[in-house]
Amino acid sequence: MKESVILCEGYHDRAFWAGWLEHLACTDPGKRPGKKGRGPVVDPWGVRVVAGHFGYHSKSGKFVRIFHCDGKKNVPREARNRLKEEGDRLSKGATEPRLARLILNVDADVNADGSPIKTGFKQHDLRSLVKEYDPSASESEEGDVLLFEGAVIVSLVRWEAGDGPAAGLPSQQTLERVVCAAVVAAYPKRGPAVHTWLESRPEGPAAGPKEFAWSHMAGWYADRACEGFYRRLWDDDKVVNELESRLRESGAWRIAEALAE
Repeated sequence: MKESVILCEGYHDRAFWAGWLEHLACTDPGKRPGKKGRGPVVDPWGVRVVAGHFGYHSKSGKFVRIFHCDGKKNVPREARNRLKEEGDRLSKGATEPRLARLILNVDADVNADGSPIKTGFKQHDLRSLVKEYDPSASESEEGDVLLFEGAVIVSLVRWEAGDGPAAGLPSQQTLERVVCAAVVAAYPKRGPAVHTWLESRPEGPAAGPKEFAWSHMAGWYADRACEGFYRRLWDDDKVVNELESRLRESGAWRIAEALAE
């Protein structure tokens, strides 16, 4: 029995992944058609999925867990916990790991306009982290890192969109920028409207990623509130087409499709 685990920064990343996996035909075992309320979700070892985790079944029935790490610094730390656990199990004679795939998902944090800013967790950081637990780990052509003779696959997803500066888009490469870029591309009139609103705020602070994202949410998706906004996007075919284009370009779509198989 195995599971794949997505380690993301926060609640909104978790909501975005939830909508994405359902779009890719993964199923939520907690949904009970025709019944009120949710049923319990259990992992492959019969343990209930709680404490901020979401659980899904892939198209072939594999278990996928989404876990928000409550901050970007905690993503590598949680990855270390998972990999140490797997290494310890294998060193004690386990025939196979419990972990099939591990996804580290972070904001890229670079600026689209090229101005200086922290670069966030990158591929070379992933390689260094993984080799702490398997010095012989190798890297595939696609950028996945293979541990324990290929038994565990570790991948990095960085939120970033290649769009140039535009009205309605924050500069910092984050989930918010990916979402705003997709929405503005699908509905071009919205970008200038958001820009005008943000510029019109009396004594408003500098607009960052969240100001842009919540402006789009409040203007066109307010009925679903904040977390619901990131799920609702996957119900809009125009936005989904633009999301797919950007997520394919960054390599994230390939990884999500592998999880959903």
